[in-house]
Amino acid sequence: MKYILDCGMGTELSSRGFNVPDWKKSIWSAQVLLEHPDAIIEVHKDNIAAGCNIITTNNYYVTPTILSRNGIEHKTNELTQLSIDLAKTAKNGNKDVLIAGSFPPMETSFRPDLTPSKTIMDDFYSSIGSIMEEQVDIILCESMSSIKEGITAASNAVNYSDRVWLSWTTRNIPKGSHLVSGESFENAIEAANKLNIECQLLNCLAADLVTEEIETLKKAGTFGMFPNSAVLKDKEQIKDFGKEVDVDVIHHTNTVKISPKEYAMEARKWLEHGAYVIGGCCSTTPEHIKEISKLIE
Repeated sequence: MKYILDCGMGTELSSRGFNVPDWKKSIWSAQVLLEHPDAIIEVHKDNIAAGCNIITTNNYYVTPTILSRNGIEHKTNELTQLSIDLAKTAKNGNKDVLIAGSFPPMETSFRPDLTPSKTIMDDFYSSIGSIMEEQVDIILCESMSSIKEGITAASNAVNYSDRVWLSWTTRNIPKGSHLVSGESFENAIEAANKLNIECQLLNCLAADLVTEEIETLKKAGTFGMFPNSAVLKDKEQIKDFGKEVDVDVIHHTNTVKISPKEYAMEARKWLEHGAYVIGGCCSTTPEHIKEISKLIE
């Protein structure tokens, strides 16, 4: 069986006109949890209608450190539960659709230098894991930028679900073979293989860079991907601004957005290599999911 994940929630909510402020300084898509929770249900429903069979809870920026930006860190558990409830409402008893509970990075995305201690992360993941237990079908540890971050998240997740997926990000162009931390992607795969989890993935980087990393992904055994709707502008002239510029700037400087059909052209390659899971991250829409669904059909 092949699994189809949903599209990127934050960028889709923003494109629909909802208040999704700057993710580097705010609570980003968690703002919509507070202001327009029904909008999240609609995005989930549209993804299901497009053909996805896994929807991911919208708690990616629901962590104490992120929520403290608005002085609402005490709402972490409440908003985590709300994200699950919204997914359940959208699913509406559909047995063909599974719910993936998000285990996000605790700090700002792509900033492994800000990652807190293992003790603090253990406390956080055990807290949301205890909420998700028996309520979600899969725990998805996503956008993990360092081996420490990913292994800590997944090591906790296995205590709360029999199905754990761990997704890394190698967003730091031009080193698609390295995590944002600079660590080898291959070493990350090998470290996670020791946990005996169900699947390892790549997300939130250019779609064609995912294609280039498939041979490394295969070392996980079961693998998947949900990259951004973008590809490199020019593989021969990649602009690397060095460590003083964050990886987000480097990513957007070197990539160009692609259409759902163009995204599906890359996805076809992933399927041909045996991908178990395919979905979308930033800038993907339900239309992208529909094109993936057509491929699998």
